[in-house]
Amino acid sequence: MANPGEKTFHCDLIDPTGKLLDCEATSVVLPAHDGQLGILYDHMPMLCQLGLGVMKVTPAATGQFKEAGQGDQFFFIDGGSALVAQNTVMVIAYDALSLQEVKAEQIASMIDKTARNAASPTLPAVERAHENERLRALQRLAESRKGA
Repeated sequence: MANPGEKTFHCDLIDPTGKLLDCEATSVVLPAHDGQLGILYDHMPMLCQLGLGVMKVTPAATGQFKEAGQGDQFFFIDGGSALVAQNTVMVIAYDALSLQEVKAEQIASMIDKTARNAASPTLPAVERAHENERLRALQRLAESRKGA
């Protein structure tokens, strides 16, 4: 049953593989390039560059995730852009991963691939720094999932 006072907005998450999320939400927290950014109903219009981190979406009480008995949705985001306008949040990520569906083996595989990329002698310094940052983030993610 919907909370009559609950103010919601639309949230979409798209990555190169397609649409990962299409729901009504009450809040979204994004990993902007310069820190975490929280979005609620009637947020001012804006466009921001995304960084590396976890995106948290709190679905509306009557949304697809709440009806399935699920709570907040979490996604690992690596770059992209977010547009906020007219109670819609559109996130277009260079790379995104649903943390509800990921298995420990997939994270381990991503860690191995990222470590190999970071060790490449031909990788430019800026890209190496990003790969090292991604590696640390994935390692923290893997550690946090061990305790869950």
